[in-house]
Amino acid sequence: MSDRQAKRQRRAERRAAASQEGGISHPPLGAPPLFTERSSVASSHLAIALSAAVPLRVLGLYERQGPDENDLEAARQVGTLIASKGDVLLFGSQVRGETAKLFNHVAQALAVLSFAPGGICFGQHFDAQAILTGFFGAQTAEQYCQHMRGTPLTAQQEQRNPHNDDMR
Repeated sequence: MSDRQAKRQRRAERRAAASQEGGISHPPLGAPPLFTERSSVASSHLAIALSAAVPLRVLGLYERQGPDENDLEAARQVGTLIASKGDVLLFGSQVRGETAKLFNHVAQALAVLSFAPGGICFGQHFDAQAILTGFFGAQTAEQYCQHMRGTPLTAQQEQRNPHNDDMR
């Protein structure tokens, strides 16, 4: 085999390998209907977008002196919204602006819930104290979050969930 033929063969092997990696993969038999390559790409894009949006919203809440009752109620309603329109969040919508609106609701809810002791996990961990540490330093963030946990809103939340003491 000549050098030219060997190069052609190696090139053909690389192309075949690249087409197998980049080609459309079919879900395995018996897999759930939404198990596709596209869903993992969409969810990774969602994770990246949330990792940028949630800290900015935490900063906005900090500047507003923390989340209030309205923020907490809106965060509660996002669970129902995700249950009914989660596919729009992952795959987009034909309706202009619907995906962005849903994304903004989710990011805001995660920012509000990140003020809970220990933060919240939604595919990744969001903790207001850790986020604010990145902006203002550990001491300021800790003092602020301790102050927020002592507010009447937090006391009201703890009355609703008396088992929160186990999580501290």
